[in-house]
Amino acid sequence: MADFISRISVVCFAASYLVALACEASRLLFRSGVRGAVMVGFAGAGLLAHTLFLAWRAAHEPVVPLSSPYDWYLLAAWLLASASLWLTLANPRTPVGLFMLPLVLGLIGAAELSSTVPFPRSPATQVWGAIHGGFNLAASVAVAFGSSTGLMWLIQAGRLARKQAPSRLRMPSLEKLAGFTGRSARIAAWTAAAGFASGLVLNAVNSSQGLLDTVPWTDPVVLRMGALVGWLAVAALVGRAAVRRPEGARTVAILSLVSLAVLTTSILWGVLGPSRHGAPAAAATAAEVPR
Repeated sequence: MADFISRISVVCFAASYLVALACEASRLLFRSGVRGAVMVGFAGAGLLAHTLFLAWRAAHEPVVPLSSPYDWYLLAAWLLASASLWLTLANPRTPVGLFMLPLVLGLIGAAELSSTVPFPRSPATQVWGAIHGGFNLAASVAVAFGSSTGLMWLIQAGRLARKQAPSRLRMPSLEKLAGFTGRSARIAAWTAAAGFASGLVLNAVNSSQGLLDTVPWTDPVVLRMGALVGWLAVAALVGRAAVRRPEGARTVAILSLVSLAVLTTSILWGVLGPSRHGAPAAAATAAEVPR
């Protein structure tokens, strides 16, 4: 069993999610009585393989389990994939995966571009590192989820405005979608702010202990995370203020898509641009952990 789990790779669950996404997309083309079962089967198999892959890495990493950028992106993808499967089972006639699985695959792609080197830290920095990473993870998932429901709202509102007949893609009510999108925006703003603040504390702890992976305050990662937090706060405040206006729900939905674009830019900047963030300390200058 252990040998089987050790052979699971990213390709295994990414391919399963891709097949599930193809099944969701086929709803636009034709009806099928077995498609739902096939789609759930592949999504469930992908989630199981994804879970076993992360569990194996957590059990066999040499330092802190799941502490590298690579692992955090895969964790975010796992959370979104879990939410997508749960919502699909709860609402089998709603094409949830069509909106969420592309984000899951995007996060897996970001993981493949990221470093797998764990960050060895003192007990204090391990605690603050977990807090920092956890809040950032929650913010990313909230933005991704909110953008999915925001896009659903825009599609459903456009269909109703044009008085189109119901199609094969059944959406939740506009009120429910607006509620999901607004709450996601507020959660993203608060958790991103908490992640940024805990990152500043983590950096201060690293500096006080003379660790080599201290991030300069002018480092691009500090600047981009500050910009992301600022935008998410503005988006949450504007959305809150606009909610009582006739076009308030549309404004919130559009802001959710802009937030996703800002987050995507921040992620790409982080994985492709130069930064001291995530640079391994002296004790971890060994080769990267195999994926």
